[in-house]
Amino acid sequence: MMELMTTLAVAAVLTSAAAPGMANLVGGSQADAAIARLHGAVQFARQLAVARRVTATLCPGSGSACGRRNSWHEGALIFLDENANGAREAGEEIVSRLAPLAAGYRVAWRSFRNRRSLSMRPTGLTDWQNGSMLLCPPDGDARQARLLIVSAHGRARLGRDSDGDGVVERADGRPVSC
Repeated sequence: MMELMTTLAVAAVLTSAAAPGMANLVGGSQADAAIARLHGAVQFARQLAVARRVTATLCPGSGSACGRRNSWHEGALIFLDENANGAREAGEEIVSRLAPLAAGYRVAWRSFRNRRSLSMRPTGLTDWQNGSMLLCPPDGDARQARLLIVSAHGRARLGRDSDGDGVVERADGRPVSC
């Protein structure tokens, strides 16, 4: 009986020591999965625009119309933007929908032209709106934040932690903050 009690005590200590590390690991995995979905959506919109030779737009929204500016956490739409105006109008085909993000995650899209959507031209270039999507976790911890940088050429890349402090930096080298 004494050996069993000792084994349980050691297991309890080890479990309590490992719990914070596991929480960070799970949070990081969820953030990685969410930014990968957004990255894939940007790439898909670009490929769609080139393949179909029409402007394709990615915008926040969960219904049949684009949502509020930074409501990306509620889901997103990719549609064929025949008028090339960045807003979905009646008759424009919705090609794909992104499911909402996990509870508490937020995405902020900041672009050169300050639009709520991202449009890709048939050439593969954006509508002159390079920018970035910042994914913030529910607790606002910048170490779990992820950054997707989109160039005016329509190329998307993930932000990097170049100084090793655990926080990704923006294109200008400054660390992100949630």
